[in-house]
Amino acid sequence: MVFNRIDIERAVVLQAKGYSFLRWLEKGLQSARLAPNELHAFGSLEQSARAWVEQHYASLPSDVQPAREDVEAFSHLFSTYLRSTFDLDPNPGKRLYSPDAHCFCPICSWLVQRSYLRPKKVQPADKRRALRMMKHFVLRVAEAQKQSLPDDEVDTIVGDPDMREPLGLCAYAVDLLERLEGRTSGAASLALWRSFAWTATGSPKQGFVLATNDILDAEQRIADRCARSSRE
Repeated sequence: MVFNRIDIERAVVLQAKGYSFLRWLEKGLQSARLAPNELHAFGSLEQSARAWVEQHYASLPSDVQPAREDVEAFSHLFSTYLRSTFDLDPNPGKRLYSPDAHCFCPICSWLVQRSYLRPKKVQPADKRRALRMMKHFVLRVAEAQKQSLPDDEVDTIVGDPDMREPLGLCAYAVDLLERLEGRTSGAASLALWRSFAWTATGSPKQGFVLATNDILDAEQRIADRCARSSRE
């Protein structure tokens, strides 16, 4: 198989902490404890990110703080967020807010700060790259099983709607491992995320959490499909 459980478990933990870290920092922006240019500086450069994490390590909340031995990988991962997932808007402005959007009259609504972090727009080129990453994973699985699949069969597997989520999940996991080294595929990562963490109608799955077993189960599904295809 392609994945090692220990590596995937570590990546999943750091992914959750990295996202929590990003949201924790955004609260710092909203409270003016952190300036947008500061976040952009250490959120875009690996060395700056690591220096900041090292400096503030003791004050990080428990759901954010990585293990000491994972600080470097955590910093690498965080430095990829502004290149792969979010755009930073230094002047987001305000929006009208009403609890449960039930009424927007002057009594029931008020202005709140818009988010400084906005999901990147996934472009057609990002989707094409995500598709290539899925194909590459199919080939890696087939190679690990000493199977040879023709290009048209790989295309058939990737084009199967039933394989959309497992392929997206595994390709995302590969990308996540790369991001722990500081390498990013850009917004293709976001395109992959939406292939399994969002519904087919284009909305986030409520309560979705990335899990090691789901990734390994997805890899097994792909391996089984490759095995069937090689016998046909």
